Amino acid sequence: MSPTLQFLLTIFVGLVVVVAPFVLIFGVLYPLKRRFEPQAEIARTRFKMPFNAHPIAVTAISLVVVAAIGIIGYALVTNQFVDLMILFRDVVVLAYMFLLRFVAPFVVLYFAGTWLERKLNPSATRARRPIAERVPMLKRLPALTPRGTLVALFLTILWLSAIGIAIARFFFGLSYVTNLSDEFPWGLWIGFDVVSGVALAAGGFVVAGTVHVFNLKRYHPIVRPAILTALLGYLLVIVGLLFDLGRWYNIWHPIFMWNIHSPMLEVAWCVMLYSVVLMLEFSPVVLEKFKIEWALKIMRAITIPLVILGMCLSTLHQSSLGSLFLIAPEKINPLWYSAWMPVFFFLSAIGVGLGMTILESNLSSRALGRALEDDLLAGLGRAASVVLALYLLARFVELIARGALGYAFQPGFHATIFWIEVLVGFAAPMALMAFRRVRAKPGLVFLSGGLIVFGVVFNRLNTSLLGWWQYAQGGAVYIPSLNEVVITVTLVSLGVVVFGLAAKFLPLFPEEKHAHA
Repeated sequence: MSPTLQFLLTIFVGLVVVVAPFVLIFGVLYPLKRRFEPQAEIARTRFKMPFNAHPIAVTAISLVVVAAIGIIGYALVTNQFVDLMILFRDVVVLAYMFLLRFVAPFVVLYFAGTWLERKLNPSATRARRPIAERVPMLKRLPALTPRGTLVALFLTILWLSAIGIAIARFFFGLSYVTNLSDEFPWGLWIGFDVVSGVALAAGGFVVAGTVHVFNLKRYHPIVRPAILTALLGYLLVIVGLLFDLGRWYNIWHPIFMWNIHSPMLEVAWCVMLYSVVLMLEFSPVVLEKFKIEWALKIMRAITIPLVILGMCLSTLHQSSLGSLFLIAPEKINPLWYSAWMPVFFFLSAIGVGLGMTILESNLSSRALGRALEDDLLAGLGRAASVVLALYLLARFVELIARGALGYAFQPGFHATIFWIEVLVGFAAPMALMAFRRVRAKPGLVFLSGGLIVFGVVFNRLNTSLLGWWQYAQGGAVYIPSLNEVVITVTLVSLGVVVFGLAAKFLPLFPEEKHAHA
């Protein structure tokens, strides 16, 4: 497909994205308003439009139709009509997956909820009041401050850019938006979005297991935020993986097509199952909000089995992510390559799960103006110090046993990033959290949590990318494109925004009235 046709298609899709809201508002909602509210005052139009549509909707649809006819004509003249049809097929597949994944469940839940409401409360009537009165939760949204306005503007620009990049990626392929190649097939989206993302979401099984299995009930107030962080993390990992897959429409293959010799099969199944487990673990928060008592009783009864299942699944795929790199002994520096990588990945996941919980609790308390659980976070810091000490001991003993520790003292790029990872990301927070005086200071606890997160993310990037020999030999290396960075930052921002909305509207923290996770 020629660059000219790709450019025209990009412009066309952008036009569709801009026009779609106007079509929805003036082409669908406007006629429905006239049908169900005939007494409402509606501005009269000079001309009678088809289907009672608003002239703005008709104009928008006309623009899209004219643009589509122009692109089809250009493709016919330049003998690229077959390529256009192949692209149309891919778009149809994408639309079908979107329909099944998002639209269909929403429609089913909406109509099922409406039917249940009519059955359970047939006398209820829906008053025609402003939406802010009909949905009281909207009143809890804070008023935008100047700083909030800047953040909203930044997020709007970021998300609109991400939509355009996503369109280009799914229409024209990875090469159109990334710097990936046959030499570097895995880049930022795998190293950070997937491998690091799964590790950062480990706080869910660590904290839930601590409370429900090991019966340390005093940590109960931080269970729900930890589970929500894990759930959002896994959902964003799946989205990031969808972006990175060359044939993304085959993402369902591991469900039916098993390669029992590949650790990817185990990772795929565990991520799918654990995402469902996290949804079930988090469901009591939603059920409490909407006071669905019968379902809440069921979820409370199966909480402990769910947590145990989640711990088992997490143990499997956290370690199996390390197994993915066992096939590349000649490509990865011995400072990171090891037959014990599955064990190292699992131990570091426990450590970063605790660190991420500390970090998330601090940031959410500052952003939402809620009290900080200093004593609980200090306890998590002490546990993280023990886990990090065990990790460092195991890693250095293994390096010495293999005779690979000498690589850490060879001047060069790999030795430098190895010591940054070990000293800044593991040894420093371990030493800080080992002292009670340090743990008594929330600022230092927050710093230690941030260092742990940095260390494990840096370790995952070193293992999957920077620690490969190409980066030390002065040859061609992979540098993420701006498009890849935008998608990654967008996924992180989406997680932060959704967490903030959940904290506003759901009983997520101890200040809200709740008794069970």
